Amino acid sequence: MIPRPAPSPPSPSALADSGLVPVDPAEVGLPPYYAATGLYRYDRPVGTVVEAARTLAGLEHRLGTRPTTVFTRLTDRPGSRVLGHPYPRAVLLAALDTAEGAHLPELAARLSGEPFRVRADAAPEAAAGATGAPARRELDGLHALPVLQHRPGDGGRYVTAGIGVTTRPDGSAVNLGFYCVQVVSAYRARIFLDPRTDAHRNLLEWRAVGRPMPISVFLGADPSYAVVAATRLPATGDDYQIASRLLRADVRVGGAPPVPADATHVLTGLVGHANEKEGPFGEFKGYYVEERQGNVLDITGVAARPGAPFPSIVAGAESGLTLMSFQNEYLLYAHLRAQGHPVTDVRYSVRARGEFVALIETERPSLELVCEAMKFDVRSKLVICGPELGDVPQALATYGFITHHEPYYRKGRTEGERIGLALVIPPVGRPVEY
Repeated sequence: MIPRPAPSPPSPSALADSGLVPVDPAEVGLPPYYAATGLYRYDRPVGTVVEAARTLAGLEHRLGTRPTTVFTRLTDRPGSRVLGHPYPRAVLLAALDTAEGAHLPELAARLSGEPFRVRADAAPEAAAGATGAPARRELDGLHALPVLQHRPGDGGRYVTAGIGVTTRPDGSAVNLGFYCVQVVSAYRARIFLDPRTDAHRNLLEWRAVGRPMPISVFLGADPSYAVVAATRLPATGDDYQIASRLLRADVRVGGAPPVPADATHVLTGLVGHANEKEGPFGEFKGYYVEERQGNVLDITGVAARPGAPFPSIVAGAESGLTLMSFQNEYLLYAHLRAQGHPVTDVRYSVRARGEFVALIETERPSLELVCEAMKFDVRSKLVICGPELGDVPQALATYGFITHHEPYYRKGRTEGERIGLALVIPPVGRPVEY
């Protein structure tokens, strides 16, 4: 298996005077799967404009790992709480009831199975009865939420951990996707629906029938929905059906477009023909995307579960990159196994932004396998397949390889090349003992 570095718990000396207080999930209104990671409370006062996100980055620098942290004293949003770094890898695995090393074959098997039911009967009151949690309450617009401005160069406050839900006009083709929402006023926002996304295709169908597209944006639900929403590789079926396969359980949703019953925060709105300049925004590669045309989102409702922390992802930090690498790994593994390739592991490096470098471990490397992987994942820039990929520099030094290369396309234009390596020539001789 290709090793995945697990973060070490911070030492007591590192935690001393950091402001972080270890807590149990129930103490801060979070589900039990957050017990799989180190969870902390930060009670020192911080503002929501840059300060909270900068504080989390400083804690990461101090501790050597990004802590999952609930900020409890927001100076400009008193009474609200923010959850920083909501999706560490350990939480994703715990929510899916699987373990590192076993998760790829398990998730591939679930993905190929029959979907469970999607039960469209979950009003907030029903959700409260099923989970024991309080029902969501309507709020007075976006300003009632502790939405962060994450970086100094961002064009304002952004909802970054929200999962957008769209459908076709007939209610089919339910799509889940991460679409950042820029707050403009209490009931007006901007959302960038990339023309390459399913949400944009759904928008075109709504425009064809002369109606604005309804959209829901939810936060705080089971992380399994985030795994599905982060998916950029091909998958079949409505996204809630995919989530039901991964969860091995019925999915309870409510509203239009439907959101999971356990979502803690929900925005609803309409996207019509109007566009406005959106941005700048610090993207996941570590660079700002400058102003561009985004869709105007007219907000029709804002609801939140009392006491629930508001999740927030800093683009390019560990939570977002972990989601991208996690979904790329299980989908590519499932696809290659379904094509008959005997792969044993797939890893996308978080340091390569979660999607640009793919490592495929197999005892039978071939150019056919490399080409299949590159065809399936058109975003990858470098694909390496071979045995013993636990130490990639050592493998490249000792194995001979053959290559496949082709143009790399980014946003419709050529930007250099992408390369695949198959390590097919094993080293000669006997390995040394030490």
